[in-house]
Amino acid sequence: MEPFKPLPATPVRLGFVIPERNVACETEFPQFLPDGVTAHFSRLPREGAALTQESLIRMMDSVEHQSRLLGGIDARIILYACTSGSFLGADDALDTIAEKIATASGVAAVTTTRAVLDALAALQARTVFLISPYPDDIHAAEIAFLEKAGHPVPGNATFGCASSELIRDINSRDVEALALSHRSAIRDCDAVFLSCTNLRSMDRIAALEADLARPVISSNSATLWRAMRGAGLTPRDIGAGRLFGLDLAGADPSGRARGGWGLAG
Repeated sequence: MEPFKPLPATPVRLGFVIPERNVACETEFPQFLPDGVTAHFSRLPREGAALTQESLIRMMDSVEHQSRLLGGIDARIILYACTSGSFLGADDALDTIAEKIATASGVAAVTTTRAVLDALAALQARTVFLISPYPDDIHAAEIAFLEKAGHPVPGNATFGCASSELIRDINSRDVEALALSHRSAIRDCDAVFLSCTNLRSMDRIAALEADLARPVISSNSATLWRAMRGAGLTPRDIGAGRLFGLDLAGADPSGRARGGWGLAG
């Protein structure tokens, strides 16, 4: 399979706006980046560590300022790397946040939630087994979002974390063990989705796909894949799941999807 190749003679900088207590993106992304491609981060303040819908939605208040900082380094694309922060709130939050970032920074932008929908489309996966670290109300809101977006969730599991610090304490083998404990339910799904950009799991995705015989994506794998596609990099197996061997399906690489797999109805 052809390796990723940056566009000629120009370093490729990928920008990511992340929640202030997120430590997983900065840990996972550099491990999988090809030579000549770098990841750069800006943080969104959020009041307190407790995971509440209100506090996650309010992170948007500073997104324009924080993304403008990434525009100053000539980032090729900016990803709003927070799953819950881009599916909570209004139905069109996953795209309106990206539009705010693009307007403020002058750089094409995509949210993690849009990246996940793009990834499911590329994998031709409809039904999803969802694993998240979220408290019950946010976990339920994510199931409702996915189903409204045309992706039924026949099975699910959550670590039920009440705060960002508790998510940080989960390691990738914990995520793998939880997924494998639901092996029989996963057989009834097209794909497994490991939600939350602060949940480490990218190093276990390839092994999970082999064990479960299903494609597996995480918020971080979908976010990094979408950033690479939006930056014009070509498909390559990087050891983080079959997703990275795929290109976008029916989408503008520098913007939102074209028809058929956004929010339903």
